[in-house]
Amino acid sequence: MAQSKVDGKGKEKAVKTIVVKHASSLSFDKEKSNAKVLRGDVVCEHDGAILYCDTALIFDLDNTMKASGHVKITKGDSVTVTGDKLFYDGKTKIATLEGNVKCVEKDMTLTTNLLTFDVGNSVANYYNGGTIVNKENTLISKNGHYYSSNKELAFHYDVILTNPDYKMRSDTLRYNTINKTSYFLGPSIITSKTDYIYCENGWYDTDKEKGQFSKNALLMTKQQKLTGDSLAFDRNKRIGKAYRNVRLIDTAQKSIIYGGYAEYQEKNSEALVTQKPVYARVVESDTLFISADTLYHRDLDSVNNFLNAYHKVKIFKKDVQAICDSAALNTKDSLLQLFKIPVLWSNKSQASARYIKVSIGKNAIHGFTLEGNSFLIQQADSLNKYNQLSGKTIEGVIDKDTIRKVIVSGNAEVFYYPKNKTQTLGLNKTTGSEIHLWFKNDEIQRATIKPKTTGVIEPLKEVDVENAKLKGFNWQYGKRPKSFADLHP
Repeated sequence: MAQSKVDGKGKEKAVKTIVVKHASSLSFDKEKSNAKVLRGDVVCEHDGAILYCDTALIFDLDNTMKASGHVKITKGDSVTVTGDKLFYDGKTKIATLEGNVKCVEKDMTLTTNLLTFDVGNSVANYYNGGTIVNKENTLISKNGHYYSSNKELAFHYDVILTNPDYKMRSDTLRYNTINKTSYFLGPSIITSKTDYIYCENGWYDTDKEKGQFSKNALLMTKQQKLTGDSLAFDRNKRIGKAYRNVRLIDTAQKSIIYGGYAEYQEKNSEALVTQKPVYARVVESDTLFISADTLYHRDLDSVNNFLNAYHKVKIFKKDVQAICDSAALNTKDSLLQLFKIPVLWSNKSQASARYIKVSIGKNAIHGFTLEGNSFLIQQADSLNKYNQLSGKTIEGVIDKDTIRKVIVSGNAEVFYYPKNKTQTLGLNKTTGSEIHLWFKNDEIQRATIKPKTTGVIEPLKEVDVENAKLKGFNWQYGKRPKSFADLHP
């Protein structure tokens, strides 16, 4: 016999009644419950679903059923739900199961103490805590919903997914049992022995162990933090990628690399950053900035790491600036190396050579070395007068951000304008195999020459200032980075 109910369009449609397929005994208790009482190997069917139990009460007027003892519901050959007690409404096709409830489909098992199961749509819901096991993954949450039609689960509140290699925690999470993928819809954390991932949106393939994360995304390892508008991570290859507004933070060295794209390899703790990258490192109370087309950074340990900069390199610090085509920085010996047409500026001085080394130190710049066609130029005043030093190599000592001493070796030549307390005396032209110069307040105070010789000072009125230039003179003040904004105009 079929009942009827009104559908969403106002039309009546037949509601199938619960059909008894088997029972060891059948009786009626009209005085107490007006129900059919079934006992022993009870089997009922309703609209394609089979219900098993030890004892059942069927209320024909309401088209409902109460069951207890080895309760089981099967639908087709896919979903099986079991429990201690059952209440089933034939009109809504909603089953409520209590006590040791299990919902099993292939390799997925859901356990809880209270479950509602929409038999018609094959949807299971729990609201008081549940656990789902799917191969290597175990997932627990306060609320959960399983949609058998598309093999998806949705979880809310205190969601934890545990895998032998990592653990996920989230406020809201969806999980697809077919492609083994988790989808994050709120603050979420993935932790393992080697890394930590945070995001507020994204997905993670638990089978292939790779994912995409966005909205405050963060990948953190023992020595590095990688952030960006979005992150991609491949746990098998140990490779992370960050896109847009990228920051790679080295917590041990107090340095940050900014850029538009970064690829990080966790195995060797190395990263490649492109799209207007900038390296920033705290040096005493100042910051050293290095920009280039591409930056490569690698951590060897907590003390020793290095940075390589490639093409269109610019360096800015309040007291030192530089340009070159490539550069390298090693934190172990605090050495900054500049290659391919490098130019270095400090206050009123400009240095150029085939190769330049700068000793940065942990707290301040200590000195520099110029090798090959070395040339040091210093503005003597604002009237186009320049102190000039050239030789095979030039070594400079810096103290308190000021050049204190310079040694010029190999075919050394010096043009400089000596001064007394009030005025410039003239132009001193000196040559030798090695020349030592001492500075005070960024001005040359005295010089010694090897082999010893007497320098001649040309009176200032006789000096042709425009032509008082050593061979190779090239004042490049226009290329000097004036501020952080000049690194990537």
